[in-house]
Amino acid sequence: MIDHEQAEQDRMEPTSPSTQLTGPHGPAGSPLPREGDEPNGQWHPSSVDLRHYGEHGIQAYNLHLNGDQAIPIPITETDADYKASQDGRFVPPRNTHQWDAASKLLDEYGIVVLCAAPGTGRRTAAVRLLRTATSSSLTIIDLDPEWSRPSVRPLPKEIAHGYILDLSDLPDQLSERLGADLVGHGVELRKKNSFLVILATPDDWYGHWAEPTLPFTIRLESPDARALVTAELRAHHPGDRAAWLDGKEFTDIWKANPSARAAWRLADRLIRASGADQIQSIVDEFGDWHTEVEKLLSKDRAAESDSQLLATRVTVWAGALLHGGQRSSVIKAADDLLTQLGFKRNPANVLTDATTSSRLKAAKITRNGDRAFHDTQKEGLPAAILRHLWDEFPTQHKLLCRWAIDIAADRTVPEEDARLVTTALLKLAVYRHDRAILDGLASYLIGPRRILAVEALTEAAGDNEFGRYVRDRLRQWMDAKTPSDNKVELVIEICGGTWGIHQPALAVTRLGKAAGHKEFGSATVVHAFQQLALRRPEEVRRAVHQWLSDVESRQDDETLRRQTLGAFLALVSSDEGTDLILDDTHDPETRLRIIHAWQKLLSTDDAVEAVVKQLSRWHERFHEDPDRREAVVNVLADIYTPPRLRSGLDRLMVTEESAIRPFWRDVLVLATNRYQTSKEASTP
Repeated sequence: MIDHEQAEQDRMEPTSPSTQLTGPHGPAGSPLPREGDEPNGQWHPSSVDLRHYGEHGIQAYNLHLNGDQAIPIPITETDADYKASQDGRFVPPRNTHQWDAASKLLDEYGIVVLCAAPGTGRRTAAVRLLRTATSSSLTIIDLDPEWSRPSVRPLPKEIAHGYILDLSDLPDQLSERLGADLVGHGVELRKKNSFLVILATPDDWYGHWAEPTLPFTIRLESPDARALVTAELRAHHPGDRAAWLDGKEFTDIWKANPSARAAWRLADRLIRASGADQIQSIVDEFGDWHTEVEKLLSKDRAAESDSQLLATRVTVWAGALLHGGQRSSVIKAADDLLTQLGFKRNPANVLTDATTSSRLKAAKITRNGDRAFHDTQKEGLPAAILRHLWDEFPTQHKLLCRWAIDIAADRTVPEEDARLVTTALLKLAVYRHDRAILDGLASYLIGPRRILAVEALTEAAGDNEFGRYVRDRLRQWMDAKTPSDNKVELVIEICGGTWGIHQPALAVTRLGKAAGHKEFGSATVVHAFQQLALRRPEEVRRAVHQWLSDVESRQDDETLRRQTLGAFLALVSSDEGTDLILDDTHDPETRLRIIHAWQKLLSTDDAVEAVVKQLSRWHERFHEDPDRREAVVNVLADIYTPPRLRSGLDRLMVTEESAIRPFWRDVLVLATNRYQTSKEASTP
């Protein structure tokens, strides 16, 4: 239990922050890897991070553990939407009169709402709008909000900035003042030659609260599909492949005039094609192989019974889920689905059923060694089969999702096959914006198979469009009062891994929240903070110092206190984190916060064992370090200045009774002298 009265005394008792840490490598000893050092491996191409934003950007936001904020993420020249917004490549929306009005409205109000469904090219349009808003260039920023509900309060108002804020999928309960507040926010932005473009959907942007925004709300349509594909082809193959689009194979596509997202998908396939001989297969793939999928699923009903038809269908679906997996895994997945559908699969049923070879043949699945494949000449067919399954049987999503995840979770299924399942589900979730699939992966992939959920959610968190929803889910899980330990561990691993390294400003807050749900000194939390301290020291330093400041000013917030102390102890439980913290003890105000954090930990019963363990580690590391021993002793003396905290020193001192130069005795002597000096100074 935490003694609040004692904790307050910790905060008020005199300490004497004094000595800086110095050493042969400057403050805090040995140098850390440079912040720009890249980890091994590749990152999702649509991801962005704050490394390119510069010092000004780093100072432009606070990383609070609790409280509304909007994290700025720069849109750079490498961003796909930035490239697509360039002259000669950007294709305006089909309703040009609305688009022409957007620039004038942005200039007048400082804010524009682009109201359109996802996939219509609205983000590219937003980037284009901001790039052409003024004669001078703007710093264009994506805002990633962390809030309980939408509000203008945490939105930044920097000079000469263009902000993009995605407000799709709004909660049911909104402030009635939100629309009016947005109008006022636009006025403030305009004074600073800055602008805000909001991305919204027609399903969400309505009601009394939205009425004040109607004068600057623009309804967008997708660009002309053929013009968009032509622009993309010319950008990658000047004067070469645009002529392909005159072929009769594309006639139906141009008549349908598909969405921007679909047009970009078609352009991407044409760009990657090896030659004109692939055009027909690309067009078939663009049609999501619908005709081919229907052929696979609709056998001659006169020739086979309903049970035979179902057996063939589940094999088709299982083969799509495990495309390239072992044939035994495909058959197991098919049998498991039959069982969930109520078909008994006892040994007699299995042995009287069609053989594995005939079942695979009926589903047009071929073998390559022990591996089973749908037609490999039809790129994207397995994914199309799963999309067709979800599209055509919407009432069975829950059953289908649990079936697929159970296959991945089954330890009898080889891990490489289970990974095929999670990869297929991730693609399906991103395509459909289906958060239920991701929630299922987080809930049911446990133990050794949790790594598959980590991999899937890490990739999803970096997705340019869907990632915002994934990141929001990670935060919501940690904001729950009692999340499952599996979800906590999952979030910790994601935040301390590749995604955390590349988007540290977003990851570190979720990691801090997760620390509040784990025991003090948790090895997984320590490891995650160590990785971020190693690769992204500045973001970690800023975040922890912000949290220490917040907890000082909000003493009554027990959740914040527990999260902050857990995160702080985890950080100083590694050499990298220790060096970060000790490096900052030269600043008196920061030093005092660090001292208070240690004192609060020593006053928290369930933290004491972990605290003593780390202090013992400090002793082992610094007691014979000629360059840093004195400075560390000074810090520890500040921590132990309050007499009531010194009882814990007995456990530490007994381990060095025979030492020639006792480390802890020096701490005790110095702490005692400081207390006496401060006491005498305060006596009239």
